[in-house]
Amino acid sequence: MKVLRRGRRISPRGSRRRAPLARDNRRVDRERLALRRGQAKRALRLALVASVCGFVGYHAVRMADARGWLSPFRVREVRVVGAEVASPAVLVAEAGLIGEELHYWSVLDPYVHRVRRDPLIESARFQRRFPNGLTLEVKERRPIVLLALERLTPVDGAGIVLPVNPFHAEWDAPVLDVAARSSRAQVIQGGRIRDEVVVGAVSWLEEVGHRYPELAREISSIRIDAEGMLTLHLVHAAGEVLLARDTPVDKMGWVDEVIRDLQEKGVEFTRLDLRFPDQIVVATGR
Repeated sequence: MKVLRRGRRISPRGSRRRAPLARDNRRVDRERLALRRGQAKRALRLALVASVCGFVGYHAVRMADARGWLSPFRVREVRVVGAEVASPAVLVAEAGLIGEELHYWSVLDPYVHRVRRDPLIESARFQRRFPNGLTLEVKERRPIVLLALERLTPVDGAGIVLPVNPFHAEWDAPVLDVAARSSRAQVIQGGRIRDEVVVGAVSWLEEVGHRYPELAREISSIRIDAEGMLTLHLVHAAGEVLLARDTPVDKMGWVDEVIRDLQEKGVEFTRLDLRFPDQIVVATGR
């Protein structure tokens, strides 16, 4: 053992004291254990309080309903907004609201999901009207084309077949002729278009409608041949417009300018060919 000048003793090398460190560790472990126990007790108390409140609230609502205290809040009227083709009565029945005893605060998600399964409905939601009314707001699918096979079939931009009369007064959709390509059984399966070329043509036409609405309204019919080439016929022009499967939508912006220029010059065209990159080939009449 070495002794310093001031009388302080030091331990030899390799013999460090570890007892204070062990005591500190045990104290930290006890504090952590006490903290966990406190948290568990608080969680248990909250769970017990929630269970008691739920039990009391459930029976209180049942008692209030049995005595007629909740009658003013029972849903008595359902309005349907946005239905132009679909029947409001059919939508209410599909939602499962007929015969249901609902209140102003009832959960409505299951009923909304049932309405959205209707092929005519693109989106739907409920709005509550205090104290006892509901408003069903729907957005209907609209046809992009009338698919011509054995009969005209309305189809929307997602390729979903709409089970309604194609000759609706407010619908102005071009006819899509695919008879030269395949039969109805090959094109439509499970209420949707399955042919990739036809799906691409419908998506292409929907994009044209978004970007060039006036030009889209001028398209009266579209024909798809066996190779997938598209031939467009316009309402106020005698000629036809040819497109390839990969013709970009941007190129349709040129068509309106070319037709207007030809009309100003008094030139009638028989064909506008958009299959070539960076140019439109115009074939004029004799």
